[in-house]
Amino acid sequence: MADPRLVPADKCGHCGCETSRPSVPAARTSAADDHWRSERRDLDEIGDDESWLWRLVDEADRVFAAAPPAPDAQRLAAAERTHAQATAFEDRIQMQIRAAVAALAARLSWLHPSHRAAVARQLDRDRATAVIAAVQRRRAVEVRGRLSAQAAARAAYLHQHRVTVSAGRNARAELLLVIDDLIDGYARLAPPPAWFRYGIGVPQTSPDWLDGARAAVAARRRTRMSALHERYQ
Repeated sequence: MADPRLVPADKCGHCGCETSRPSVPAARTSAADDHWRSERRDLDEIGDDESWLWRLVDEADRVFAAAPPAPDAQRLAAAERTHAQATAFEDRIQMQIRAAVAALAARLSWLHPSHRAAVARQLDRDRATAVIAAVQRRRAVEVRGRLSAQAAARAAYLHQHRVTVSAGRNARAELLLVIDDLIDGYARLAPPPAWFRYGIGVPQTSPDWLDGARAAVAARRRTRMSALHERYQ
């Protein structure tokens, strides 16, 4: 029997005959490992252009955080409806009052005393209702005015900082493209980093996988930027 130590790797260790069993390569050669580390380092690196985009987004976020609070959209819509209804109701009562006054002022109304009396009684009721309608309308005006002023203050503030807001919006759109490229790059690594493989799942099992992947990559970029900022302070 041949000495296994002297038999080539593609021959049987017992009899020295040719074998079809392929040799098993190493899990990763040094060159492959260096290439993987280089690709990973390139993906992890944050360039000046990306840093500038993140700063624009952060500045826009600070502007939004300092903006006057926006009124609740449902409350504002309800206030608009209430004001419209109160105004229409008051207008209708005032129209009835004017019609009753005109009817009582007509000389022929004295020829129908029972009808005149009914009109007079309705006029008294309408005048009492008009007081209530006016109060309701004033309250509706106050509520709508307060909420509208709140919305106008926020709109004026954002208009004043429109350049910063617009720059942040555009930067966020550019960063979304950058993050999608990073996701594709990390997914192509062999193997992908552990945080990518195990931290965000896979598209087949997560219907919102892309949103989760974007959030994870964005969070890592922000953390890395904060670390770099502290390092060079």
